[in-house]
Amino acid sequence: MTRAKAQASALSSQIEANGGIPVEMPLISCKEVEDKSAIHNAITSIHTYDWLVFTSKNGIDFFLKDFEKLTGTTKIPCKIAVVGKKTEDILTDYGLQADLIPKLFVAESLLESLLSVLHTGERVLFPRGNLARTVIPESLRENNIYVNELDVYENMIEASSKNQLFQAILHQEIDVVTFTSSSTVDNFVKLLEGTNWRDHIGQIVFASIGPITSKTMIKHDLPVHVEPKEYTIQGMLNSVMENLKEDKKC
Repeated sequence: MTRAKAQASALSSQIEANGGIPVEMPLISCKEVEDKSAIHNAITSIHTYDWLVFTSKNGIDFFLKDFEKLTGTTKIPCKIAVVGKKTEDILTDYGLQADLIPKLFVAESLLESLLSVLHTGERVLFPRGNLARTVIPESLRENNIYVNELDVYENMIEASSKNQLFQAILHQEIDVVTFTSSSTVDNFVKLLEGTNWRDHIGQIVFASIGPITSKTMIKHDLPVHVEPKEYTIQGMLNSVMENLKEDKKC
């Protein structure tokens, strides 16, 4: 599991429940931004926005923690859009409900859904990480919609995992590598630079959470053995198990 340590426990539990051995090897970590002036300005002017758009759990957590700290509440006066079911569940934990959730849990589907309900001149606040994709804000601006891209957290490479990662691959200690974002793929390749890791991955199953992550894997010449139809952690895990069952049959 290559996702951030704070997010790995749920997947670990699911893997154990299905008879697997979870190996947590975070390749990415998140931290709050140091200068919060832009965040505070956005929060104090939240009433001027028509929509609040979240595309990740971290976006919700970092923004709403600052929002609650500054206002004393998590009540949001504008409509809220989320990218998927898991993101919606996190929102519910804060006592909020999503007004819009796309059919497919990817940014492109969320963009399509937003364009069907947004009107020219409306204002959108988009809390995000510093490495977030820009497909949504760029396309909304092309349709004359104002978007404030607000960095509420920073993604950092987890350099401490470098040696553990290489040794695990070298000694064939892992059977499956799961990628839950393009950032984890980028960091995987970056951390292994200068080693002969590609000579030792022949038996490893590489799993992607969805098409955007798969595209990044292909860019780095990594095989995509698994990509679920439902772009969620559970969907990916189910697809991994199906893949392993097929291998055993062969």
